[in-house]
Formats: sequence, structure tokens, C-alpha cells
Amino acid sequence: MEILISAGVAWFIAQALKMIISFIENKRIDWSLATASGGMPSSHTAFVVAATTVIGRKEGIESSIFALAVVLSIVVMYDAMHVRRAVGHIGQTLNQIINNYNKTGKVNVDNVKEILGHSPLQVFAGFVLGILVGMFLV
Repeated sequence: MEILISAGVAWFIAQALKMIISFIENKRIDWSLATASGGMPSSHTAFVVAATTVIGRKEGIESSIFALAVVLSIVVMYDAMHVRRAVGHIGQTLNQIINNYNKTGKVNVDNVKEILGHSPLQVFAGFVLGILVGMFLV
């Protein structure tokens, strides 16, 4: 149960930090960030790294389950930085195309979500948060 609690707490803290950072930058609360993907820090990374850290503490870093958790964490972090980020760039490009069409009056299409992936710094922040929660919360 400690693994799930740590992962959940790390995710919650990451989502709360996104809202706090957004409030500092924009001087308003953006409630949509409570469950949004993307942004600083990476909640996906914090989630899996917290779980991995607790597994390492409980089962040992030489256990098979810890190795599996590390592999899963690496896949999630890679996905956050590369695959989902690339999809975000595609969203930005598509929105530029839509906006150009909208200016001509020929097409009126809603924008697509752009913030899907993370920068390496955002993933690293989620990594550090996950380790801290996994080490000191439980």
C-alpha cells in the first residue's frame, strides 16, 4: 500500500505545483491544471519514480521488481520527453494552420490541445519530486 500512497502523493504534489507555478506566472488560479498533462513538474514522472523509490527501499535495489520498476520509469520519462512532446509540437503546428485558415474566413475549426509533453527540465523536476516523496513520505 505504501507504493500506491507514495505514487499518489507525488502525483498530487506535482499537480498542485503546476497550479501554484501557473498562479505565480498568471496571477489567477487555473483549475484545469489539477488534472492536466504537461507542465512543470512532470506528474507522470513523479508518480512512477515515487513508486520505484519505495519499491527499492522495501524490496532492495537488486530485486527483480525494482529492476522492472526502473525500466517502467525510464519508459514513462522517455515518453514524456519525446513522444508526447512531439505530439505537442504537432498540435502547435496544426493550430497555426487552423489559425491561418480562420483568418481567411474559409474554415473555422477549434484548436487542439498543445501541452502534452515535457521538457527535460520538467521531467527532471518530476524525477526529483518522486525520489523525495518515495524516500521521506512513507
